[in-house]
Amino acid sequence: MYTDLTKLIIKIADYIFREEDNVRKGIGDIMGGKVLELESERLKAEGKAIGRAEGEAIGQIQGEVRLGSLITRLIQDQRTEEIPIVSTDSKRREQLYKEYGL
Repeated sequence: MYTDLTKLIIKIADYIFREEDNVRKGIGDIMGGKVLELESERLKAEGKAIGRAEGEAIGQIQGEVRLGSLITRLIQDQRTEEIPIVSTDSKRREQLYKEYGL
């Protein structure tokens, strides 16, 4: 809708200022987006940033819960020697996640 409105305004300006090249160019630059920032675009960018932050927070919590569950299972199975390994070795940690279905 914005694009259609912009095209219409530019056509009208081209007609009204057909003898004024500098004015038509200036209107084209402004309506082409060099100066205007739509509120919807700003809100969309803000929404994406908020969503990204929320997603990262949820992912971090899920990862901590998953690791906590793995450590609990290792303790229950008396495999405590593996705890320091899974805290630093991502490959071994993934193997144990699969082994325990986590």
